[in-house]
Amino acid sequence: MAPLAPTALDAHLSVALALAEEAGNLVLSFQRDGFFVKDKGVSDLVTEADLAAEDLIRRGLEQRFPEDGFLGEEGGERRGTSGFVWVVDPIDGTVNFSRGMSEYGVSIGLRGPDGDAELGVIRLPALNRTYWAVRGGGAFCDGRQLQVSSTDRLERFVLHESDLTRTEEPARFLRRQIKSHLPLLERVLRWRVTGAAVRDLTELAEGRIDAFAIDRFHEWDVLAGWAILREAGGSMMAPDGGAATCRSPSIVFHNGTCGAEIARLLTPPPKRRSQVPVD
Repeated sequence: MAPLAPTALDAHLSVALALAEEAGNLVLSFQRDGFFVKDKGVSDLVTEADLAAEDLIRRGLEQRFPEDGFLGEEGGERRGTSGFVWVVDPIDGTVNFSRGMSEYGVSIGLRGPDGDAELGVIRLPALNRTYWAVRGGGAFCDGRQLQVSSTDRLERFVLHESDLTRTEEPARFLRRQIKSHLPLLERVLRWRVTGAAVRDLTELAEGRIDAFAIDRFHEWDVLAGWAILREAGGSMMAPDGGAATCRSPSIVFHNGTCGAEIARLLTPPPKRRSQVPVD
């Protein structure tokens, strides 16, 4: 199903959909037949499937849109002349994928000249689902239009969070993160960690969860998902309630109903100044 109205990016969307499906099939074949895994950084992995899928997507986009730039998680980067940049995560949720789980996906987003997402395509191969959106054209999953939840009580919120171990000092970071998020975690109905932003953002766009908080991430983790979520009626903000972009250090994505309350709970109170005695 195409967007609600024809747009100048219909050709871009068609190519992205085809490449996401092709890359998804490739990834599934690796998951079935086997692949090598190696360490990429602290608490981070890369597999043969990541590299092959990114190469497939990069070559396909360069052939069809040679004037566009490209930014891929596995090292593929190219400057373009059009002002548009394809932002690609060949497998978001690599650890899940490497363990035979289904919570992972292929993410293809297009950043526009204004720095925001123009379109997003996410393919969840193991679940046989495809999500897509073009700015101003609605968000869809396999022909079904998406809408965020209408939950408007924080006590009924289901909150997902990103992995909390991708840092040089994971234990210290984890303690600090949980402490800062505890006022929010104590209020919501449930909170969970899936290990794949593509899954969190699509579930938020579908109304299955109500918020997703992510820290220590990259643009390729969220750009395509943000394009889909925005068209489904979702919102994005910094933890303090300020403006955010897909390149901000921390983001809270939510359904648009309790943003101010979430920001209040995530913003630490100002430190009290010590009183200096007056002679």
